[in-house]
Amino acid sequence: MCCRLLCGFFALFASMSIGVAAEKIPRYVSVHQTSPDDRRAIETVLSTYTRSVSTGDESAFEALLLDKDIPFSSTDELLGPGGDPAHVDTRRYERFRKSVFASGTHYAQTFHNVRIEQDGPLAQVSLDFVTRIRGTRKGGYGFKTLHLVKTHGQWKIASEFYTVHALRDPR
Repeated sequence: MCCRLLCGFFALFASMSIGVAAEKIPRYVSVHQTSPDDRRAIETVLSTYTRSVSTGDESAFEALLLDKDIPFSSTDELLGPGGDPAHVDTRRYERFRKSVFASGTHYAQTFHNVRIEQDGPLAQVSLDFVTRIRGTRKGGYGFKTLHLVKTHGQWKIASEFYTVHALRDPR
């Protein structure tokens, strides 16, 4: 009986998925409202981000954040100790802050392949990054996604998720 119920559910789900895929997408979908001024302002947020990490300017970096309690995590940290998905906490800015601004280690960070999508007061940025420890050949790289919201006329980072890999070619 349970098997029949599951098979029926999957058949229904598959037919719903095919129905959605077969629908014609309305013209207004994916028409985002982007202005050149907003794009420049978002690019300024990104350049301030790398500059503040590279110069150790914690206050300039924190001025970019909506608040210090935003979702901010590497994908490796998402499940936390024990890997319990019932206790996922994505608010890990404090860990990032301590390692970047309070550790005494100086970094140089660059962004590459930046893609910005915006619709009114919401923007999504995805990019590749390289972070090097100054004076060494050590560091990391990865992929990062940020959500930004425009509030009181300014773009603020509302969330950040990223991957981290050790540099393979430390030049």
